[in-house]
Amino acid sequence: MLKSPTLPIQPPPPPPPSPRITTMTTSTVLPSVTTMPYDIVAAAEALLEDAKRLAATIDQGSDNVPLRRKLAQTARTLAVETSHPLDAVKDEWLTTSGIAVWSLLTSWKAFDLIPLTAPGYITYADLARQLDADESLITRLITHLIATRKLSPGPIPNSVSHSRLSPLYISTNPVSDLAVIAVGNGFKPFFQWPDYFSKYGRREPLGQTHTPFSFAWGHAELPPWEVKALYPEYSASFKRSMQAKNIFGGDIPVTGEGALYDVSWVGSKKPTDENTVKIVDVGGGMGHLVKELLENVQGLKPEECVLQDRPDVIEGVEKTGDPGLKGVRFMSHDFHERQPVRGAWVYVLRRILLDYSDDLAVNILKQVAGALPDVDKDARVLIVEFKLFEGIGQPPQNTHVDLMMFNLGGKLRNERMYRDLVEKAGMRVVKYHVRAGDPHCVVECAKA
Repeated sequence: MLKSPTLPIQPPPPPPPSPRITTMTTSTVLPSVTTMPYDIVAAAEALLEDAKRLAATIDQGSDNVPLRRKLAQTARTLAVETSHPLDAVKDEWLTTSGIAVWSLLTSWKAFDLIPLTAPGYITYADLARQLDADESLITRLITHLIATRKLSPGPIPNSVSHSRLSPLYISTNPVSDLAVIAVGNGFKPFFQWPDYFSKYGRREPLGQTHTPFSFAWGHAELPPWEVKALYPEYSASFKRSMQAKNIFGGDIPVTGEGALYDVSWVGSKKPTDENTVKIVDVGGGMGHLVKELLENVQGLKPEECVLQDRPDVIEGVEKTGDPGLKGVRFMSHDFHERQPVRGAWVYVLRRILLDYSDDLAVNILKQVAGALPDVDKDARVLIVEFKLFEGIGQPPQNTHVDLMMFNLGGKLRNERMYRDLVEKAGMRVVKYHVRAGDPHCVVECAKA
């Protein structure tokens, strides 16, 4: 009988090592770094002094908005510098959930349903019923906004009242439209950045298409304004937000003592047979600038002003029938193409170039540069924009706006950047007009 061969007995494999449970400590999370010194005590003392000054103005029945902003910025900086670093990072995460909640409730017009007058509150159950939503969902959303002080608890259990901030989200308030745009132009693209840079590379967008905004909205091949046109409700919010003055940076005056550059001199210029136009507002939207000029510039007549913009914008201006623009020449025009009005004394580009990359901005400037009269040395191109602050201590709002413009394919610029654009367009910078603390600039340009 044949026997099976005897195989050597193999020892059993060693058991897998027991998992090590590691407790995360502060030293595990935080590497040793050297940071610039920050005087916490001095900042806290300055905060207290400014708080006393603000309280005094409030007691006197007035307000001091610049002081409020200074106080708030000191408080934010102090909070970051005194927080445990991990807590400071977690606070950023907290901001994202807050944006999600108020953005959702704004789209549902939920803030409109909270009474501003007596009784001044609404129960979670009633709010849920009016929104056709689960009460449990509404409770979770409202509770978060109360926790972050965006809303206030009502006088009875499970009820909510407006805070001093929440009326801004009511649909009739222009800030509500700006909040919609902040999400659509900003936060929606922001959260798509990893995928955007993975697809297009780690660079700034170079053209009008394939911007972070268009990519995030699912239409990368279209310019941002064509994407907005595909979403009428969003487009309407954008147009309303652009018509609201003094909300987001406000209009930049170009006449009077508050102007960085006063264009009133153009009123005294005498028209000629070859040139009857004094002012061309390039990409002038609803005509706010032209109205300001006609109200404040002595000698300026409506027929000497030209308002240019895309056909749909000009059509909207004409339908509005604003009496302040009666007699003004309305003209559909693409400012990327040859400027049809030749020889005017002033071409104004107000809040135009920040929407575009450097190459496109240079091309826009070339169109107006080529339209300047050859013989009149007084003729000007005025670039009126938000400026990019420089150096340590840049206002966070300024850098935020710059990144918002990045999403649309544009940027904020400093003096050096503007001078470079102007020179490439074949002009020279006569003067870069700025004022300490003012977020605006006026770049005064003439023929080279």
